[in-house]
Amino acid sequence: GYTGEDGYEISVPADQAERVWNTILEDARVKPIGLGARDSLRLEAGLPLHGHDIDPTTSPVEGALTFALSKSRKERADFTGADRILKELADGPSRVRIGLIVKEGAPAREGAEIADADGNVIGKVTSGGPSPTLGKNIAMGFVPPAHAALGTELKVIVRGKPAAAEVVAMPFVAQRYYRKPKA
Repeated sequence: GYTGEDGYEISVPADQAERVWNTILEDARVKPIGLGARDSLRLEAGLPLHGHDIDPTTSPVEGALTFALSKSRKERADFTGADRILKELADGPSRVRIGLIVKEGAPAREGAEIADADGNVIGKVTSGGPSPTLGKNIAMGFVPPAHAALGTELKVIVRGKPAAAEVVAMPFVAQRYYRKPKA
């Protein structure tokens, strides 16, 4: 699933869903969780959620998703949005997705403003909340590239009050995917 953890999603016919669910839950190691857990885990993994962190106006360059665009596709420029994306690759985008550690106060949630060190609003938080793994508040959002360097001190405006934040690398929590050794 979309959690940044090892695992997968299961699709079954609707008339078999209850039977499969109950069978899986018979295993004592399995615990049902909800979207709150999915959200905190995918945020820790630095994975953007469509409709929150990315939307149809977000380019792969802005969203730090250029890994999904092959070299040959870029060379052919035969995809929707090629003009914009190739220009952003060459000249840089007007905004970029960043990770933040919120150093004080409450979590910065979606819609919270991001300000520079002088208090000028420069962006918005797209996802944020407590990181169960790190024991800190984390967030993702968009800012101009001039404010995106790792270690940049910013502020997030939570309930009208500025709180110290720092730009950090994503994923927030290192991936620990199991990869079967090659034979």
